Amino acid sequence: MTLRNRISVAAAVGVLIVVAAVSSVLYFSYAASLRSRVDATLIDAAQQASSITQRIKQSAGDSRAIPDFGRPVTVGSVELQLFPGPATVGQPTQFGPLDSRDVAVAEGAQPPYFARADDGGHQFRVYTAAMSGASGAGLVRTSRAADADDGALRNAALLLAGLTVAAAGITYGVARLTAGRILRPIAELTATAEHITQTRDLTARLRSTGLNDDEVGRLSSSFDTMLAALHESVTAQRQLVADASHELRTPLTSLTTNLDLLEDGAGLADPQAPALVRAAREQAGELSQLITDLLDLARYRESAPHRETVRLDILTDQAVRRLRQRVPRAVIDAELRPCLVHVDPAAVDHAVSNLVDNAIKWSPPGTAVRVVVENGRVLISDQGPGIADEDLPYIFERFYRAPGARGMPGAGLGLAIVGSAAQASNGTVEVRTGPGGSTFTLAFPPLANAGESPAGQQE
Repeated sequence: MTLRNRISVAAAVGVLIVVAAVSSVLYFSYAASLRSRVDATLIDAAQQASSITQRIKQSAGDSRAIPDFGRPVTVGSVELQLFPGPATVGQPTQFGPLDSRDVAVAEGAQPPYFARADDGGHQFRVYTAAMSGASGAGLVRTSRAADADDGALRNAALLLAGLTVAAAGITYGVARLTAGRILRPIAELTATAEHITQTRDLTARLRSTGLNDDEVGRLSSSFDTMLAALHESVTAQRQLVADASHELRTPLTSLTTNLDLLEDGAGLADPQAPALVRAAREQAGELSQLITDLLDLARYRESAPHRETVRLDILTDQAVRRLRQRVPRAVIDAELRPCLVHVDPAAVDHAVSNLVDNAIKWSPPGTAVRVVVENGRVLISDQGPGIADEDLPYIFERFYRAPGARGMPGAGLGLAIVGSAAQASNGTVEVRTGPGGSTFTLAFPPLANAGESPAGQQE
């Protein structure tokens, strides 16, 4: 059963239950009302017993006949049986002889009462009361067939049942039409998902327009956003594979060529063999560094970051110390103020190292690279030629190399890693540049109590 049918059936069943309950209440209320009216009719007829008795006596006196009170008198739908008095136990009646209770009612010792009686297989509603105005212990009984209102009750039951079924049917139809409109975005989402499954086309989007800001609308919007992110991720992966294969091919070709040269001719006895071996080692190092950078870039972009509360000044100082050891000629002026941040330590260390290394690369000999840490920010400044305006939008893209950098070592992944590392730690990276040099700013949300030791919080 489709979701549309399930919603329609659920709505119809709900209305059926509610209307059936209301109809039952109405039916029993109507039945109780009929019974009350019947009892009121019986009481009203009993109150007329005295006047009816007088008319019967007058009719008998005019005809000089003895009044016959044994036969019931019909008044509308009610039959009256009169006992002018005195009433005695065992006196025959239409519904059996009188008993002591009836005599007590006639004498006023007990109140009138209602009862059900049987007369030849027919049920009657009977009211027994004292006859007002009678000379001594008179009694009156009024009766009406118990099934006299069955036809009205049956018609009421049929009417209410019909209304209940009609309400359920109408509700089903309306719910089906309404559910079709409400579920249309979900149907389109399902069709889009099936299309993507069959065609692998991540550019497909929902065709719905003007969706309401409800759960279905948000689901459709989230689905489109998810598809866009997935398409971007897949495109980036394909581009990364294409770029990586291109960048890996160059040092791999050089390495293979040098090994071929060593293999040919005199081999290691060749005077050029040491130079070829050094070149092969350098190219192998370039390959290793390129592979490491690619893995780091993928890790910072795709995996969930591991963050800790650390001292940004200490983290930066460790990176600066390593670069001073690796590049002894570099002049690095560091001004590091205590600062706590909640970041991925490995990613931030890598980003700071890349920025300082990039500043050293572009700084003229004898000039200093300045590193400042304050208020959750790391500022790395060089005194190089600056970055051209046309290159600024692309410097954080993978494998992008400005024309002036193509003759230098590297594959164009350093700044891309900086951008990904900043994003992995909920930070940002910006650059200000000019003819007198460039300043890169790596910023993270600072924490309070920067002068205290890091608490080692992790997530």
